Amino acid sequence: MKRVFDFIKGEVFVELSGTSPERFFNICRSRKIPLYNVSTQLTEKGTCYVAKMKLKDYLRIRPTAKKTHCIPYIRKRLGLPFWLKKYRSRIMFFAGGFYCLWFVWLLSCFVWDISVTGGFVHTEEELLSYLRENGVVCGMRCETVNCTDIERQLRIDYPDIGWVSAELRGTKLFLRVAETDMPIVQEETKTPVHLVATADGIVEKLVCRKGTPLVKEGDVVKKGDILVSGIISVIGDNDIEVDRYPVAAEADITLKTIKKYMHTFERKMEEHNFTGKSENGYRFFYGNKKIFSHMPSHSYTNYAIITEDAVLSLHKHFPLPFRVQKTTVSEYVPVIRDYTKEEAEQVAEQALERYVAYLTGHGTKVLSVETKMTMNEKNVVTTGKLVLLSEAWEQVAVQENEWRLQNSDEYSGNNDESSSGA
Repeated sequence: MKRVFDFIKGEVFVELSGTSPERFFNICRSRKIPLYNVSTQLTEKGTCYVAKMKLKDYLRIRPTAKKTHCIPYIRKRLGLPFWLKKYRSRIMFFAGGFYCLWFVWLLSCFVWDISVTGGFVHTEEELLSYLRENGVVCGMRCETVNCTDIERQLRIDYPDIGWVSAELRGTKLFLRVAETDMPIVQEETKTPVHLVATADGIVEKLVCRKGTPLVKEGDVVKKGDILVSGIISVIGDNDIEVDRYPVAAEADITLKTIKKYMHTFERKMEEHNFTGKSENGYRFFYGNKKIFSHMPSHSYTNYAIITEDAVLSLHKHFPLPFRVQKTTVSEYVPVIRDYTKEEAEQVAEQALERYVAYLTGHGTKVLSVETKMTMNEKNVVTTGKLVLLSEAWEQVAVQENEWRLQNSDEYSGNNDESSSGA
C-alpha cells in the first residue's frame, strides 16, 4: 500500500554532486527531509551520491543545495504526476476511456440476456413469453430480479415442471427447468359422462375410481365401446335393480392399439450448386432497435440467404445489449436429380423418427414399429404399423334416457301413465 501512495505522490532519483555532500545530508536530516537508498557511484566526473526522495521533498531542497554548493540532478522520475504531465496532450483519450468504463458499469446494472434450458413439452419461446407477461424482460435492472419468486411462480403455474432454477450471473439470467412424467391433473367435471374407446385395441390397464367398469384387462374393444359407464345401478333384494343415477366416470385406462403409418414424398430432389459468388450485408442492433443496416445488393436469379447473429459480450456471463447481424446472399444453380435408394431410406427413417418422437412427447408409448418402403418413378412411399400404448379414450355425456327408470303404477302395476279401472 505504501508503494501505491508513493506512486500517486511521485518520486525522483537524484544524483548529488558538489563539494560537501555530507553537509547536505546532515541539513536534510535536521530539516526532516528523508532520503532513501543512498549509495555511491563512479561517473566520468568522479564519485557521486545517488538517492531516492519524494517529489514534495525535492521541491524543498533548493535552499539546502544552494547553501552546501551541491547540485541535485534528477536522473529518473517515477509516479503519477510525471505520467500525467507526459500525456497531458491526450486528455480526451483518457476522458473517453473513463467514460467507457462508466458506461460498462452502467450496462452491468441491467439484464441483457435470458437463457432457458431443460424444457421439452414447454418450449423456450413459451417460457420466455411467460416471463415477459410476468415482467421479467431484457433491459430490467438486476436489483429488481427476484429469482426465488420466479421459481415459486413457475412451479405454481406449471404443475408438470418438477424442478426449476433461476440464477442471475452478471447480466445474464439462467433459467433451468426439469419436467416430470406425471400427467396433468384434469379438471373435475360435474357433468355425467361415459369413458368411451377412441380406437380398436386391447385393454392393458384399467383402474376405476368412479362409475361402472364394463370391460376388464385383456378384453378386446372396438372404437365407440363404453369402457367405464357413467351410470351406477342400485340393486335391492333378489338382485332387482331398484334405481339408477348418473356420475362423471373416472378411471386410469390404457389401451394397446395398432396405428397404420404412411408417409409419402417425391422422389425427385433439388440440389443447390453454389457458384462461389456472394454479397455480404450487416445490421447493428441496440436491444431490439436497429441502429444501422446495410443490405447486400445483387442480381442473382437463384440465391440463398444465410443470416448469422453475434451478441457482443465482455464475458460469457456479461453480454451487452449490442447485436451484430451478418447477412450473406450466395448464388446457386438448381440441379434436379432422383434420390438413390440409400438416400430415400435415410429420409424415410428421419420422418419416422420425428413421428415417433411426436407420439412420445404427447404421452404415447411406442412398443414396436414395422414399416416397408417402396419406390416408383415419382414417389417414395413408406407404409407399416405401430403398436402403441396410450390413453385411447374420451368422455361422452350420459343421456337422461339411459339412466332414468320409468315409474310403474303403484296400484295397477302398469308402467303406463294411465291406470285401468275396476
